[in-house]
Amino acid sequence: MNNQKLKVYFVHSRRIDFNNDIYLPVLRSNILSKHTLIFPETEANKDTYYKDLMAKADLFVVDLTNPDTGFNLELKEAIVLKKPILALAKKSIGYEEKYQKLLKNVIGYSNSQELAYYVETFVQSYKDKIHDGKVDSTIVLGVLN
Repeated sequence: MNNQKLKVYFVHSRRIDFNNDIYLPVLRSNILSKHTLIFPETEANKDTYYKDLMAKADLFVVDLTNPDTGFNLELKEAIVLKKPILALAKKSIGYEEKYQKLLKNVIGYSNSQELAYYVETFVQSYKDKIHDGKVDSTIVLGVLN
């Protein structure tokens, strides 16, 4: 079993309290602490070009709550890179319908615990499927005896 450390980049608006609503719940997760979490708005990353950070990522977590211009640029880059994307939106606020067409299955969350749970589940589902930054597209349909 491969216990690969994945690099997860978080795309979000600067109009929300991303430190408390996204970063802290994710950082408190025992499961996610085993992976490299890339937060674009931290002191360590604020001077690094977002495309350079995104190119290093294996997975993207996108929070559609209250998008701004920077968010749209990062989302476009995530789509262009063709890596797995988890799309989330705060249920109490919702999201613009145009994003449903781009991202398909958007998951609504009510609180920070739900957000962390969905991110954990997403990362866990890919931990054995990504090798050297590429998703393993092999699907096992059955086993020959």
